[in-house]
Amino acid sequence: MAARVKPIRKASPAAEPRRAARAHHRAKLSTTVAAENFAFLETLVTSGRTDSIARAVDLAIARLRRAEDRRRLERATAAYFNGLDPKTQAEEERLAHQLHASARGLDFDREL
Repeated sequence: MAARVKPIRKASPAAEPRRAARAHHRAKLSTTVAAENFAFLETLVTSGRTDSIARAVDLAIARLRRAEDRRRLERATAAYFNGLDPKTQAEEERLAHQLHASARGLDFDREL
């Protein structure tokens, strides 16, 4: 007598594991990196800051993108202030000193 086999039920999307759900928004990348860079990525994983090499790469790229965004903002801000007339520049400088004094205790570079 043949054993009864239960039909395989496909899991609902809600029951799909979180990692698999996240994979739908990722692109496949196959590359080589310098040994010291790979060691750095592995350190991020072993320290618990990320759960995989892929997430470590994402973290490193996100940091680079933030740095690039910050440099672009700094250049645009400098261009704006350099284009102001002297009276407006003096007023902006006075406001900047007041803002700096009031924000002394804040850490704008704190990573989440």
